[in-house]
Amino acid sequence: MTRIRHVAVLVLATVAVAFAPAIGSSAMSFSADTTADYLLVGRGGQDTAVGVKVSSSNSLGRIYTVPSGSNPDVDDNPPWPLPAGGTAPSSGISNDGNVAVTNANGTYDFSDIDIWADIGVRCVDGVTNTNTGGGGCRAGWSGSSLMNGTFANDATEMAQIETELTTAALEISGLAGTDAWSLSGAGTKSGTGIWELDSDGVDMNTTITLGNGLNVIFIDTDGNDMKINNAGLVVDGPSDSRVVFVLTDQAQNFLFTNASITIGMNGIGTDAVLFAMLNGGNDSNFDFSKVIVNGAAFWDLSLDGGEITMNNVQGCGQWAGDHLNFNDVQLSRCSFSGTAVPDPGFLVLAARAAAWAGLGRGRRLS
Repeated sequence: MTRIRHVAVLVLATVAVAFAPAIGSSAMSFSADTTADYLLVGRGGQDTAVGVKVSSSNSLGRIYTVPSGSNPDVDDNPPWPLPAGGTAPSSGISNDGNVAVTNANGTYDFSDIDIWADIGVRCVDGVTNTNTGGGGCRAGWSGSSLMNGTFANDATEMAQIETELTTAALEISGLAGTDAWSLSGAGTKSGTGIWELDSDGVDMNTTITLGNGLNVIFIDTDGNDMKINNAGLVVDGPSDSRVVFVLTDQAQNFLFTNASITIGMNGIGTDAVLFAMLNGGNDSNFDFSKVIVNGAAFWDLSLDGGEITMNNVQGCGQWAGDHLNFNDVQLSRCSFSGTAVPDPGFLVLAARAAAWAGLGRGRRLS
């Protein structure tokens, strides 16, 4: 039976949106120092799906080519150019394509992939490789190579990753906001909840400028998936700014197609942006197709058997979840560190749908 999903489509207008301190405060205190060493973290058991599956012309820890003005059609024509103020990922060997499989009933399946990594592939005892079988991390994938790093079981480090991510889920779920980013109401198609500022040619990019310290943005999609199509999102801010994006309806998903998600040029770090799922369910909780990423992490913390799906994705990020299914990717690591943030005042996105509609209709493409 075909499942029909309602989708909240975010069509972002070209405008810089800044945020000021809200009443109340919040701070994160969890550390993700061990998790930060890994580009991919698979947490699920093989009873529902492969923990980490990467196939078809992939590289981890190396980006061969990024789009540019002279070469915009890289890796099946991802979105280019980036929005003004966005930073492109760097090409070259970064040696940071480390992979962790933390579930004792987990497995990994690599084919047609090369990994450049300073650590390599790490597993908890009992993990199997679908190509070689047996317990623990071991070599022998189809058409693939580990350029550096090693295969090894490391139960202590895998347990530490699980502790860090479990603590992160608890802390993030306890954060409270004073407002929400609404993708429903005024400016949407009547009765559908589909976000649409204009359907006849509005420039679909935006820059979010964060305030100092911790920013937490709760996104209300009115019971629909959050979908960014044909749009560029730039997250910018000072060097001490950090942000966590969370869907208020955790039964829904993040769906990005022909999009870019990058940090800006005003000091924000490559370890400062996190998109988090807390209760995603057995679905494609993050589903990206033709996406450029630079400086954002994507964590499915639900432990509900969901999947992170990446097709034709390149750039610098981090992905953690029950099941990771990647095809045609060139990735380096930009981890979310989760380090403690001073309590400067809790910041939230305070732009409702009507405000977005008014901003978006101010500029059209010629």
